[in-house]
Amino acid sequence: MSNISIKLTRDDFNFKFKQYEGMYFHAELNDNSEVVRYKITKDKDCNELKEFGNTHLKDDMIYIPQIEAYIKIK
Repeated sequence: MSNISIKLTRDDFNFKFKQYEGMYFHAELNDNSEVVRYKITKDKDCNELKEFGNTHLKDDMIYIPQIEAYIKIK
C-alpha cells in the first residue's frame, strides 16, 4: 500500500469545478485492488476535509473525478 498527494493547481490541470483549485488530493493505493480511496483537503496536512470517496486505477494511472482526468502514478 502506498499514498500519494497532489496539489490541484490551475497551472497543471483544467478544472471543471473551480472550488477544487488549490486543494490537495490524497489517495491510498492498495496493490490488491483497482479501487482507490481518496480525500480532498484544504491543506497539505489533511486537517480540513473537503470531500472523500472512491476512484479507480487504469493502466498505471489514477482517475481524479473532480478534474475529470487520469494522472500517471509514477
